[in-house]
Amino acid sequence: MSNRYVNNTYNDRFFAALDAVRDPATGQITCRVNLDPNWTPNQPYASRSVVDPTTFRPGECVPLNLFGDGAPSQAALDFVRATTTDRSRLRQHVVSGSVSGDFGQFFELPGGAVNFVLGAEYRKEESRFIPDALAAQGLTFTNSLGREEGQFDVKEGFAELDVPVLRDVAFAHRLNLGAAIRFSDYSTIGNTTTWKVNGSYAPVRDITFNGTYSKAVRAPNIGELFSGQSQTFAFITDPCDRAEIQNGTATRAANCQALLTSLGVANPSAYVDSRSANISGFSGGNADLREEEATTWTAGAVLQPRFIPGLSLRADWYDINLRGAINTVTANEVARLCVDQATLDNVFCRSITRTNVATGTAAQGNIVSFTVAPQNVARFSTAGLDVNMSYAFDAGSAGRFNLRLIGNYLDKLEFIGTPGAPVTDRRQESAFRAPKYSANADLTWSLDNVTVNYGLNFLDKTLRYANLTNQSNPDVVASEYKYIKAMWQHDIYVSVDATDRFQFYTGVNNVFGQKADIADTTYAQQIIGRYFFAGARMKLN
Repeated sequence: MSNRYVNNTYNDRFFAALDAVRDPATGQITCRVNLDPNWTPNQPYASRSVVDPTTFRPGECVPLNLFGDGAPSQAALDFVRATTTDRSRLRQHVVSGSVSGDFGQFFELPGGAVNFVLGAEYRKEESRFIPDALAAQGLTFTNSLGREEGQFDVKEGFAELDVPVLRDVAFAHRLNLGAAIRFSDYSTIGNTTTWKVNGSYAPVRDITFNGTYSKAVRAPNIGELFSGQSQTFAFITDPCDRAEIQNGTATRAANCQALLTSLGVANPSAYVDSRSANISGFSGGNADLREEEATTWTAGAVLQPRFIPGLSLRADWYDINLRGAINTVTANEVARLCVDQATLDNVFCRSITRTNVATGTAAQGNIVSFTVAPQNVARFSTAGLDVNMSYAFDAGSAGRFNLRLIGNYLDKLEFIGTPGAPVTDRRQESAFRAPKYSANADLTWSLDNVTVNYGLNFLDKTLRYANLTNQSNPDVVASEYKYIKAMWQHDIYVSVDATDRFQFYTGVNNVFGQKADIADTTYAQQIIGRYFFAGARMKLN
């Protein structure tokens, strides 16, 4: 597969063509580099790589005029533009087989015969990405891209059992137990074992209780393992800035003091990073990744009462603990986690580069580079309640109604960066889109060829700043701005089937025009307010 980028831009040629002067010998406009072979770029646009003349020689530059429609000459455009092509290939080989059946010819339980499945699978995956030669060197407007190439294979064997213990007896309309196990041998991470046990009990046909307990494994994929180093950029708020010291853990101040002192900063307590520039860094894979393991249990109930036909109500409590989670932490988060751990000897500090001398726009102690890559962090854990309700009924000549509701209560969302580090609470944080309560519902009415739908989407209020920041610095923001407001979005949709093949539709999204809260960058709410739409659909077959 090829991705072709037309009108990409040579960085060195673009900057050279912009620096236009008048040739004193001819009086014509030319590039400064054509007159001064020792010319170097002087361009403060930090998010574009600035390189000395590399793809051309002095004397070949064509000046570029950016002022006015059609002002750039075709010769100038041809000089600064490049067509680049990236190539990628994905390949997968799978051989699998299974046998299923039951033990009915040997024995049966009161609920029926025990069912089984036995199987095996072999899978090999290969991936390759080759960037264009210009892009790989960072010579174009796109970021410098690294080559990615890798493969792995896995051999697996699995077994499953479904055990119908009881059926249609007193106090047991149905009682089922189940179990599954899978053994895997990866060429990258070695052997893993996953398993699950589950049960389902319905004392009567109207209500069923369900439960599962399982261990799951996810192996790192090819991109996470073998992706090459590529250029990236990020705005980083320095956690050691004197305005940020109090927004971290209890160890941040001491860690920043030690870190800045080691870099020769004379007065770490007065340290300020006054820059507002995009910082250049690198992103790539991590060949040392291990599998992530999740231990999960769920418990719930399904209610389908016979005396209310069409009603179904399901509630499930979930609890998930993910150890060694594979996660690519943002550059900003890496900088914070470095100094918010118990010591500076952690994986995050090894991914941040600070300067011990003033260089360019960076002062002594400033962050000048970073590396982000997938890592096996210590732990993620979450728990909560999912609720799903649907109710459909026919009202005769008044039409048919269908009500649906899906809701969630988030009980916890926690993250531990490294073993022994304090727990970071992410519940209700807007940056993680983790409201305590969320729900969406819709009511549909249909009669003959007309359908009307009303939808409601709700997200509870979320914290503007992180829990840790609010705890360590309660005055970080005025109380009236502590939370980003809840979202209540109402939508209406109407359709009319003119024929079996032709339909008209119209609607309004965000009926009451709710907009994003002040300074909200999560954009949970519609940012364009109320909007109308209309159209038609036609079936061609």
